[in-house]
Amino acid sequence: MRKSTPRTKVAEGLRALVSAEDILEAARRLGALQRQRKVDLVALVESTVAAVTPLPGTQTTAFANYIALTGQKVSPSAFFERFNHAFGQLMREVAGRAVQAVREAVGEDKPFNELGALLEEFSDVQVADSTCQLLRRLAAAWAPSTSQVRPASFKWHALVSLRDELPVADGVTPQRTQDTRALPEEALAPGTLTFMDLGYTDTGRFLDAIEAGAHFLVRLKAQHDPKVLRVHVGKGERVRARGMRLTDALLQGVLREDGGVIDVDVQLEKQGRTASARVVAVQGPEGERRWYLTTVGRDVLTALEVAEAYRLRWRVELLFKALKSGVGLTALRATRPGAVLALVYAKVIALALSRLLEFSMRQKAGEPGQQQATGRLALVLALTRCAPLLLSHAMMSRGVTLEQLEERILLIAEVTARSRQQRRERERRRREASLGSGR
Repeated sequence: MRKSTPRTKVAEGLRALVSAEDILEAARRLGALQRQRKVDLVALVESTVAAVTPLPGTQTTAFANYIALTGQKVSPSAFFERFNHAFGQLMREVAGRAVQAVREAVGEDKPFNELGALLEEFSDVQVADSTCQLLRRLAAAWAPSTSQVRPASFKWHALVSLRDELPVADGVTPQRTQDTRALPEEALAPGTLTFMDLGYTDTGRFLDAIEAGAHFLVRLKAQHDPKVLRVHVGKGERVRARGMRLTDALLQGVLREDGGVIDVDVQLEKQGRTASARVVAVQGPEGERRWYLTTVGRDVLTALEVAEAYRLRWRVELLFKALKSGVGLTALRATRPGAVLALVYAKVIALALSRLLEFSMRQKAGEPGQQQATGRLALVLALTRCAPLLLSHAMMSRGVTLEQLEERILLIAEVTARSRQQRRERERRRREASLGSGR
């Protein structure tokens, strides 16, 4: 029987996903509590997640939220120092728990029809991919990018389940890190099917996956030239093609398309290790030939269905768009690794919260035909508009009175105005010093 999630979970806001006890338990284990002794860690987590805005300056919004929740008088610089490595690790664990809480609450409420027989054949259908986000130049020392104009950037690598479009595993690295090196360890688990793009091509890993009973579907790189074992679909000299390199068989006309399709068994090999796989070529909409490497059997997917199934990989782009355009991944202005880590996972927690909102909306609609009435990104954007309401609920839960609220509004105005004035004064002094040095 499907587990029901009451709509009050959305009204409860951030506390619906991970309790204060969970946060403190994880903080003690990770060492975050000892390093943040003067900090209300629960409020710090809630105020950071509540900073779901696509406007620049997520940390500044979190700073104002924190004062509103706690009433603590703290300078912006002292507050930003709290976004250290330990807090980043804490936010990562909280995010993992939040995603799992949503997964358990919602269950398979909306399995995708497009997966069809794949869900019957495999324990999970997943996509491995990454998205990049630019940082300020000061972060270039630990997060170098491939751009000379914008030298700092990081990558969020994610393994996403297509059952619910939520991450199964993830990681944050400098942008220059190759995708194949940052593939989460949970990828290519026995019994699963993983879609990957060209950046994840690694013959050694493919051999490991085959030996472990995992399955994959990936675009075939042009320089990847496996040996043909048997031709299942294709014209030409099928017997002669056996044992030839795929490129040689194509160039010599030994292997040709049959109705725009090629489907062959091939041998993968690396350092004395070998295993058989399947290579499929399908003619694209503009006449180009698209090549795929997979271990999915022909009894599960025909050659044409392989190409159609690979298109499901684009669903991960919807998640990336929700993170960037929705909960404000592009609004990060932090430069230290701990702060970037904490803010990235705050966005993941906010994304999980938006899924509770989506589930609540479907419960309210009741009619199956109404489930697609509101787009997922629209609900994420709606959550950003509701963030002040969630923060207000958190303040009510802490017993903040109207008089205390007035005091905290004044405190936020005082601290932020003073900080802004100090920044403007420092900038004025730098300009004057620059003018003086030019004389």
